[in-house]
Amino acid sequence: MNKSSLIQNQTLIKSILVFMFLALVSSTSIPIVRADAAPPPDPTVGGIGPYQPQKTNVQMISETVFIDVPQSPSNVQEPKQIKVNASFTMRNQGQTEEQMQVIFPLTRLNTGGTEEALYQIDTSSFVITVNGQHVPITTITTPPEETASDMDHGFSPDVQWAAFEVTFPVQKDVILEVEYEMLNPYEQEDFTGIAYILETGAGWYGNILSADITVRLPYQIEEIALYYAKPGYAISGKELHWSLKDFEPTREDNLDVRVVKEEQWQAIVDLRSKVKRNPNDVDLQVKLADTYVSLSVFSMKPYGYLYSLNHRTSDLAVEARRKVVDLRLEWGDAHFRLAEILWYTNPKVEKILGESSATLGSIQPNDPSIQEVLHELDLAWSYGLSEDIHWDEEYLLTMINRAVPGLNLIPPGSPTLTPIPPTQTPAPTVKNTSLPTASPTLLSTVSPTPISTKISSPANDYVLLIAALSLIIVGGTYIYMNRSHNVGNQIK
Repeated sequence: MNKSSLIQNQTLIKSILVFMFLALVSSTSIPIVRADAAPPPDPTVGGIGPYQPQKTNVQMISETVFIDVPQSPSNVQEPKQIKVNASFTMRNQGQTEEQMQVIFPLTRLNTGGTEEALYQIDTSSFVITVNGQHVPITTITTPPEETASDMDHGFSPDVQWAAFEVTFPVQKDVILEVEYEMLNPYEQEDFTGIAYILETGAGWYGNILSADITVRLPYQIEEIALYYAKPGYAISGKELHWSLKDFEPTREDNLDVRVVKEEQWQAIVDLRSKVKRNPNDVDLQVKLADTYVSLSVFSMKPYGYLYSLNHRTSDLAVEARRKVVDLRLEWGDAHFRLAEILWYTNPKVEKILGESSATLGSIQPNDPSIQEVLHELDLAWSYGLSEDIHWDEEYLLTMINRAVPGLNLIPPGSPTLTPIPPTQTPAPTVKNTSLPTASPTLLSTVSPTPISTKISSPANDYVLLIAALSLIIVGGTYIYMNRSHNVGNQIK
């Protein structure tokens, strides 16, 4: 292969790798909820592609959204519904009146598999008023943004929209009000929440001048009750509130809230109260520490050793683990659990093994925070560990050995294999024997001899080399003398 072909092949391979990477990124994009009212689809798109809004001069002046996450029903078989009320003030900023079929998503636009994207409105609950007057709705369908279906969760691969006719006079406000109930997609989880998406509001003319969004939960909210909440919120009693001004909504503006479920939160409140009354009760302290850890570290074990960390509760988890150690200083399990949470909450470890995984092996073993983890492990091993903790021990040690170069932590008493060095062949002994002296007379009478099947020794190799060189010298001398003799005869 010539150099030009090699360069062309290398270029082709690089192009294929880049294409595969981009394809992978696009295929793993997170599908999310769409909730704002939107202009009708572009007529040039129709039913042949995902929704794209038509051009309009109607602007969303303001929107007010109230999302109510109700208390758990007394009948466990009764489905939990999230209630939503939203009001949109629209104004035609153009020069001519516009009449259009406004649409509102009843199911999500994407059909990927992430739980965060679960979104389905109970169609029978959907009500719309225009300037205080109820208007009839029809259902239209557009293809999803992704072609894969999601029937596992009961969602149709096509996107369902509620459509209603609206007339927008020039420079006059039109008030659209919707109310509906959504299925709660987190029935089987330890948390609940809602996603409200603003980005579809970008289909209207210009910026949205103001947006006020409130999420009401069934209990008094504290920071530690939040798994996640879009930044910019204010807490007031049971409510989270966002206020946005003069913005063109993008995907970054979408709101997402995940909170501890009502029954789980009440259990936490009760446990904290008991610990406060009995601060030296080890069992209560262990339960509280376990609870804080469960709210802090979310392992993604199918993806190796990656994890995510909730900083709202991580400090409380460390504090609770230290309290358990103080109460039972000679309990190996307590020291191990402290080492474990110190490892997870280490910022350097989080950078390496967190969701945005960095290069492994970048933490030095002499780092003080790592030394504290190792110290607690030493104490845990010296006091002994219970049987039910050994799997967690193996998991933690594997992470530490992967992330910290030069460490090879092995629990005391673990069987170790002593490596057996490979068998080495003894080097041949070289004898100091003198080589025979070659003479021209002998070399001139050398006759061919059969080649031996035995492997030649280094001394024999040297003899043959000298003999070959001597033959060349003798032959060259003979030719030179013969030519010189012929030249002499010619001169005579």
